[in-house]
Amino acid sequence: MAKEKQEKNIMGRTFDFILAGAAIIVGIMLLTGHGDIFMKGGNTQLRKAKYDEKKMTKGSGVALLLIGIATGIDSYTTGLAAKIGYIIVLILILAGLMLYLKYKCAKK
Repeated sequence: MAKEKQEKNIMGRTFDFILAGAAIIVGIMLLTGHGDIFMKGGNTQLRKAKYDEKKMTKGSGVALLLIGIATGIDSYTTGLAAKIGYIIVLILILAGLMLYLKYKCAKK
């Protein structure tokens, strides 16, 4: 029973590392201007008319870096309070991104 639990924990931690690594890599690509491919989709013409694309990619890159760091840290925690804290941090990062997009990236 203990061996099964340990294997499950290792698989979960590995998945967390993969997610954290992907978020950090995409975040760095967005910050350096090489991640435009990740900003595709949706109504591109409407988004270009409404938002400053350069500011939007920078904000998204920072948010992804923060999410990657938070996920990497969370992979080492096991307590319920830490998991709740992780969820709160993710919500704060996403709320901050939405506010940034609304107030700093919107074209006037």
